[in-house]
Amino acid sequence: MENSDLGFVSRFDTAQTVLAREKMVRTQISDRGIKDPNLLSAFLKIPRHIFLPEKIREHSYEDKAVPIGEEQTISQPYIVAYITDQLQVRSGDIILEIGTGSGYLAAILDLLGARLLSLEIVPELYERSLGVLEDWSPGFTKRNKILLGDALLLTQTKGKFSKFVSSACFPKTPGPGSFLFESLPEEGIAVLPVEWKEEVQLLLTLRKKQNRFEETNRLPVKFVPLLGRIDLV
Repeated sequence: MENSDLGFVSRFDTAQTVLAREKMVRTQISDRGIKDPNLLSAFLKIPRHIFLPEKIREHSYEDKAVPIGEEQTISQPYIVAYITDQLQVRSGDIILEIGTGSGYLAAILDLLGARLLSLEIVPELYERSLGVLEDWSPGFTKRNKILLGDALLLTQTKGKFSKFVSSACFPKTPGPGSFLFESLPEEGIAVLPVEWKEEVQLLLTLRKKQNRFEETNRLPVKFVPLLGRIDLV
């Protein structure tokens, strides 16, 4: 990406998108208590609008979730920042992501130095996000793997991941014996929405400790449901 004196102007930007993104980071993320300078820098650098279909890009920097087609959404900027902050991303982390969606969170995690295995079940979103990610950062797919399919693909692997994140709501919290739990190391972190009770979802932050998940944080949210065969829980 090309940088200006502002440090976050890319070839995808106009003066309007730069100002909108700076305001988004300041008012929606930093002013709400997220202060990690590396995280804030990543959100300033990535042109969020290119991850939305062109016809709705005017809503890219608004403080809300935006539909991106196929009955899916891109989460509001604060929620994406909250998830990233909860993951405590460090360079070299190997992160499993369920629900590539628009590709925006994948771009954030990549810029922070993580390496991803990201899974998307909707073919149209898979094709779109793959193209946008590679256009935004040539070589993205050499550093990371984006797969088309459902959770069954993952249960057939023996990969180990430092951390896990989901952009789709789980029907219950994974526990010992699940693929997700067994794929994380001791002190590994998982951030995922879970159906808590009827019409209530909580975004949970879980840390693996001594054969159990310790819940460290929760936030009321509204995510799309997890699709496909659910073999992770």
